[in-house]
Amino acid sequence: MCENKIISITNQKGGVGKTTTALNLGAALTGIGKKVLLIDNDPQGNLTAAMNHTPAAQKYTLTNLLLAAMDYPEDLECHIGRTVLHTESGMDLIPANRRLADAAARLQVMQLSQYNAVGDTERSCEKVMDSLMPFLQDRYDYIIIDCGLKHELLTVNALAASDYCIIPVQSHFLASEGVPDVLDLVRSVKEKFNPRLEVAGILLTMYQTRPQLCRSVRESVVDVYGGRYHVFERPIEYSVKVAECPAAGQSIFEYAPKNAAAESYRSLAREVLGLGES
Repeated sequence: MCENKIISITNQKGGVGKTTTALNLGAALTGIGKKVLLIDNDPQGNLTAAMNHTPAAQKYTLTNLLLAAMDYPEDLECHIGRTVLHTESGMDLIPANRRLADAAARLQVMQLSQYNAVGDTERSCEKVMDSLMPFLQDRYDYIIIDCGLKHELLTVNALAASDYCIIPVQSHFLASEGVPDVLDLVRSVKEKFNPRLEVAGILLTMYQTRPQLCRSVRESVVDVYGGRYHVFERPIEYSVKVAECPAAGQSIFEYAPKNAAAESYRSLAREVLGLGES
């Protein structure tokens, strides 16, 4: 079965582990032989830094691709060839830096003016990122997009290009962690721009070590959302090592492979492998 799945990692609250989830889910899938592309969709460039690249030093980034898609789509393939970084981890990366905020501003201008720079009335500012995917999707089993907090149009673009989204949430905060807001956004994008978009699940992160508490937290989340959304089976254990590995430019599998969180991300990857089977 051809997988070719595009997954956005998103939550409108900060500090819930979006970048760490993107990095380590990608590494877990790579570890079982899948070809993975990570896309840094955040002007802060945290995923780029976590992949051991300096965001400010990147000449070609997601910004170049979005602007090319708006202005000269005939050159997109050439730009993609220059932008995708092949890393020692085995994952590929489309990096980002602060220039991505310029692309977000350009998208907003398009939205406000209803102006389409390439004259294609079928395209919209919300679907610019989606126009990149035909040049990328056949090269990878999984494309994972790490979304930031600001610039909602960038997140909308990611969701409009995705098959699934994963919503990380700090386990001890439960539903207060922005989940209702992101679910509203997902529903809106699905209705207006991308009918194939589905919530892969809610991922509990930063769980601190009591199995009984783990079960009660998961049960509470399921209860809050009425069983409508999947909650991933194994929360991501809180660990200093998990917090340290992005700063070291490594995944948890390189930095601390015996850490309990490594098995949590393997569990997540196994569930992701099953997406679309039922």
